[in-house]
Amino acid sequence: MGFAKPSVASELEQAFEVFNRVSHELDTSYRDLQSRVAGLAAELAAARSARVRELAEKERLAHRLSALVAALPGGVLIVDAEQVVRDVNPEAIDLLGEPLVGLRWDAVLARVERTARRLPSPELQLKSGRRISVVSRSLHGCGDQVVLVTDSTDIHKLQEQLERKKRLTALGEMAARLAHQIRTPLSSATLYLAQLGRPDLPGAQRQKIAASLGERLGHMSSLVDGMLSFVRGAPPATELVYIADVLNTFEMNLLPQLQRSGSTLSLPAVDRTLAVEGDRDELAGALCNLAMNALEAKGAATALEVWVGALNEQWLQLCVRDDGPGIAEDVIDRVFDPFFTTRAQGTGLGLAVVAVTVARCGGEIAVHNRPRGGAEFLITLPIAAAVLAAPAPEAAAAAPAKPREVALSC
Repeated sequence: MGFAKPSVASELEQAFEVFNRVSHELDTSYRDLQSRVAGLAAELAAARSARVRELAEKERLAHRLSALVAALPGGVLIVDAEQVVRDVNPEAIDLLGEPLVGLRWDAVLARVERTARRLPSPELQLKSGRRISVVSRSLHGCGDQVVLVTDSTDIHKLQEQLERKKRLTALGEMAARLAHQIRTPLSSATLYLAQLGRPDLPGAQRQKIAASLGERLGHMSSLVDGMLSFVRGAPPATELVYIADVLNTFEMNLLPQLQRSGSTLSLPAVDRTLAVEGDRDELAGALCNLAMNALEAKGAATALEVWVGALNEQWLQLCVRDDGPGIAEDVIDRVFDPFFTTRAQGTGLGLAVVAVTVARCGGEIAVHNRPRGGAEFLITLPIAAAVLAAPAPEAAAAAPAKPREVALSC
């Protein structure tokens, strides 16, 4: 029995050693677990702090966005998939009135529109007299729509004021153009009236002057009628106009001015093969404007010369030359601009009217200074189709006649 004691002691010692080792391992595992728990707690705290900061930032942005929407100068509405208004800003309430939230969007429009029928335009007129612009966009992913309502009343008022100013400007330009066009025949009528007052005037000459006066007054009446047609938007009347008739009218209109200034006018003899589509009085008036500009630029007796000829089968050209001072090179490119003038009393419409008249006939006008002095205006016009289709008269084969010269002294 005495020999069993050492074995028990050894077993106890081994058991104690195992217990110590297990205890040490448990302690190590606990410490490792405790360290991991501390790390997870720190990570959770950091994640929680980041989440709190993120939520705070989102709340700040949402508050800022809400403040921006509330401060917008236009109305903002959120309309869901069932077309029910879910949210609005104060400006929408101011424009459309309450209630809004919970109502269908079409019911809101029917309540505020002046007319029951929707207009195809995005702009609507309200019963209050305001005009609004309505634009909607879909919000992706939720089926809602954001509707932007803008008050366009002031814009319409500004547009009306702008249109009114444009009409007044056009009216002023039109009146200035009419005054410029009517000046030449009015001067002629004044001179004819002065001659009619002479007591020693023979009866036949009195009748001739009275007839010329009637023609000048009729010319002024046609100018006024043409301007009224322009105001009504009617297209300019065009007809087959022979260049010979234009030159005759031009000469008759310019005679009193030539007589008063002692100037000369050289005109070519043109047969009936040259014609254009246009208005005879307008074309003659354009030539008169060129001549009057030359007379006024020189301020003394002026030698005017007109040349006419066909450039080819489709185009003809009129050249109006003078022996005046010419045009300054720094402004020659602007002489056809409306209201551009180098004279203190000029309207700046004379040459602009000439350019418009030529353009109406489908032609072009250019100007340059002559090497020997003076200016030369080149008017290129399309020959009328009716003349191109007609057989050439026998006179066309003959030698061209010499130009006639009109020289009148005071």
